[in-house]
Amino acid sequence: MITLNQYYQTLSDRYLQEEKEKKDIKYVSIIAGCCVIAYVFIQNILAVLLYATPIGKIYESDPTMESVVNIFFSLIGLLVPFALGGIMIGKRAGASVFNFGKPVSTSLMLSAVPFGFFVCLAGNYISSIFVNFMDNIGFTLRAPEYSVPSDISGRIIYAVSIAVVPALVEEFAIRGAVLQPLRRYGDKFAIIASAFIFAVLHGNLIQAPFAFIAGLGLGYAVCITNSIWTGVLIHFCNNLYSVITEFMIEDIANTETLNKVYMITMAVLYAVSILGSLIFVALKGRRKLMPSFTELSTGRKMSAFVLTLPMVIAILGMLAITASSVSFIG
Repeated sequence: MITLNQYYQTLSDRYLQEEKEKKDIKYVSIIAGCCVIAYVFIQNILAVLLYATPIGKIYESDPTMESVVNIFFSLIGLLVPFALGGIMIGKRAGASVFNFGKPVSTSLMLSAVPFGFFVCLAGNYISSIFVNFMDNIGFTLRAPEYSVPSDISGRIIYAVSIAVVPALVEEFAIRGAVLQPLRRYGDKFAIIASAFIFAVLHGNLIQAPFAFIAGLGLGYAVCITNSIWTGVLIHFCNNLYSVITEFMIEDIANTETLNKVYMITMAVLYAVSILGSLIFVALKGRRKLMPSFTELSTGRKMSAFVLTLPMVIAILGMLAITASSVSFIG
């Protein structure tokens, strides 16, 4: 029989454990928030320096130079802060957070790619519905637009800047520095929290809803296969699809032909992604997300993650950037 003193001691131990867990979650939040702030700050500093040099004029007129500069901005603005942040979190956790190791199964990882791509397609569809809804009520949403080069070398560099670099850098940052250290508090929480940061990072209402939905699929695939490489492959395929679509729009002048090619392409992609998703579910078998071994509810964990000063500043900053991409036309 438990005595009153033992009961109070159990409550005290539980409270101390919960406070420690919230403190650890807040630490990841503080680092992630600082990384987002650093990303915005570095991007703006680099933009000022860019336009203070002759390269600024070339950047505006040369699509290939635009792609090269965007690659540089991603590496310096996003990779550097999150690499430093991940190292700091890893030292506190006593292990590396950049899990680029071999997946639990290569076949499972390969089948996870069409599954993740299907989630991205769904995210694109939901995002388009949201954009149309906002347009119908008088708000025009804008997202960054990039010039598409016409020459082969320029297009290769463009594809690298849109498909290769973001897939590596953003997965390194989000599914590495953010998701991995949060997995000890349950994969579901880690997936939701990292998807939230992924959405915040995009800074506009066209890409943010898509990024959150895609982030859920990417995070799930990474956790199930236990490798960030899975996220990189999915991310690359999704962005490459966007690049190919842009090339089609540039190269096919006839609208009717373009629509036919686009519809055929989408039908093939949906068929392949659905079939691949079914294979993924079959291969996944009984593999499940890692459960939470904490007493904290998902709501309390999310509160601890979102409500730190750096994270609040990061969110407000990205909301301000998002607001600048919205215009009222009513």
